[in-house]
Amino acid sequence: MKAVHFGAGKIGRGFIAELLHDTGYEIVFVDVNEAVNQELNQYHNYYLYVIEEDYKRKEIDKVSALSPAAQPEEVTTAIVEADLVTTAVLADNFPKIAGNLAKGLKARLDAGKEKINVIPCENAILCGDMLKKEILATGILTEGELDQIASVPNTAVDRMVFGTDRDGRDGIEIGKDHELVIEKEKLTDPEKEPIKGAEYTDNLQKFLERKLYVINCGHAWSGYMAHLMGYKIIQDYFAKEENVEMTRAVMREVAALVEKKHGFTHQEMEDYVNFALNRFLTPGITDTVERISRAPIRKLGADDRLVGPASQCEELGLPNELLLKGIAAAFLFDVKTDEQSVELLSYVREHGIEKAIPHFTGIQEGSRMFAEIVKNYDELKKQYK
Repeated sequence: MKAVHFGAGKIGRGFIAELLHDTGYEIVFVDVNEAVNQELNQYHNYYLYVIEEDYKRKEIDKVSALSPAAQPEEVTTAIVEADLVTTAVLADNFPKIAGNLAKGLKARLDAGKEKINVIPCENAILCGDMLKKEILATGILTEGELDQIASVPNTAVDRMVFGTDRDGRDGIEIGKDHELVIEKEKLTDPEKEPIKGAEYTDNLQKFLERKLYVINCGHAWSGYMAHLMGYKIIQDYFAKEENVEMTRAVMREVAALVEKKHGFTHQEMEDYVNFALNRFLTPGITDTVERISRAPIRKLGADDRLVGPASQCEELGLPNELLLKGIAAAFLFDVKTDEQSVELLSYVREHGIEKAIPHFTGIQEGSRMFAEIVKNYDELKKQYK
């Protein structure tokens, strides 16, 4: 079997291609990085290093690479001959790959080939719909033609990956745990699983919410609390067991919501909390508190990672005390190089926290949540300022 994969970056080689390799595909990477392409074509293999297994080395072989700019005809031919197409390029780059994809799929249609799965593996909600839109925007295929030759499902992805130079080669360090969830009903054949090691679902939304509300929420919450405590590096915050347990507790608040709302078992959610914490505690990683806490206005949105689960917990009568504390902490995120932090704090100074909470979160004055956030804000400000 042959797979064409757009994107030979860390997620492309360190996650998606590993699953393709383990499924039995020969892999043709399509990437603009000529140095990476040259190495893939010289050796036809590369190495992954599993962090939690003392950096145990794993070979990914039967690989080659093409340049979409210098070898567009070869890319078209590869798509015509492929059994599967995948991407890991960042969703913002879909317009850059859409032309090559559209030409390849059109040629495949003209050659009378069978319908193929085109699976984007991007950290973006409804990335399949986004990719389909960009392919159609090229004008090379009509919507009817695209639907005739390709299935483009939405996905959810998650894995820790880091670039490394080992053994004189460009390698990738990977976390052992990962998640690739694929929208089952949008595959060419919903009864067949084109990638081993992926999870297939007819309810992708519950997986997207689980990631946003557990992992992203827990990460952001920890960042805002770590900032108040004076930490610059998030790993220093997690080096203290009491901080790990605080983050575990807030993630359990969210896990209870996701469990009740989407029907995951309690054990599944407990395992997922541990999966998330293992990500945060992966050895050898350094990440700044400033980076993971950036853009607080976006993260305080009514449907985003903090306010979304807090409001839904409130509606369902579930505990949300720690979530509300994290929302208060976000209003104290003071970083001069972060435009949203500057805007947020400026609004608070000018209008007061009582006006800022409904303005940025949609949580209305007079509600229990509003009162708790104000109380937490005042207490945190007094404790840490």
